[in-house]
Amino acid sequence: FVMIKDTMITKILPRKNAFTRGAAGTRGRQGEAPLKAQVLAANLDTVFIVCGLDRDYNLRRIERYLTLVYNGGITPVIILTKTDLHEDPGIFIDQVADVAWGVPVHPISSVNRSGMDPLSEYLKPGCTIAMLGSSGVGKSTLLNCLAGNQIQETQGVSERVGKGKHTTTTRDLILMSNGGMIIDNPGIREIAFWDNDSGTPSAFPEIEHFARSCRFADCSHTHEPGCGVLGALNSGELTQDRLDSYHKIQKELSFMAQRQVKSADRIEKERWKDISIRIKSMKQRPK
Repeated sequence: FVMIKDTMITKILPRKNAFTRGAAGTRGRQGEAPLKAQVLAANLDTVFIVCGLDRDYNLRRIERYLTLVYNGGITPVIILTKTDLHEDPGIFIDQVADVAWGVPVHPISSVNRSGMDPLSEYLKPGCTIAMLGSSGVGKSTLLNCLAGNQIQETQGVSERVGKGKHTTTTRDLILMSNGGMIIDNPGIREIAFWDNDSGTPSAFPEIEHFARSCRFADCSHTHEPGCGVLGALNSGELTQDRLDSYHKIQKELSFMAQRQVKSADRIEKERWKDISIRIKSMKQRPK
């Protein structure tokens, strides 16, 4: 946001938060960690994590989305689209609730407009929402339903793969009639982390809870005796899929941090190398 006086920008206001990921296509040679950050949006109140109840449905992806949103210090809300494809979408709602831990989950259908009314509570005047999800999950269709008119172009479902088609190619901020704002993002194919691991305690609160009873403060929850997390796994309080997802995300965040440090060191070395070359060149100039 900026301050304006007489059509002139006088000041750029500081961000209250930023929704950031590792930029697509900037991974290292091995493809393990991104080398550049991409700010998708800033100064957000809510992020709608939009998932379709078709072939897009993936609990592990939802966990990654939640971590990404929590890393930015933003409030997530999960929107499950295309509920009209199932006689009992409640099964999916329960599954998502099990990994979302208190995050609101809203099942909706753009076909019969069921479940749309509660979403208006997030669109208060002055509030900004960003939509996050894969291509073809119905983000633009959802935006049109909330706006009450055709703002964004939409396409039908691909008969070949049974999923929605990629339509939105630009990032647009839409001002709604009541003063709320929605940012419609293009579909995300690559969920690359960039920020620190501050989002994992919120995305995996039950693991953080079990970890408090670990015998060792630096327990990795993999093999140590007296591990509260492994104890919960053995007792059935925690599933193996959930723990595997936690370890995978933690490993990515740790490796990403190492890559960023190495990248910063390399940039600093290159800067001083350039300075040395310039100094040497100046000394060699004839007097």
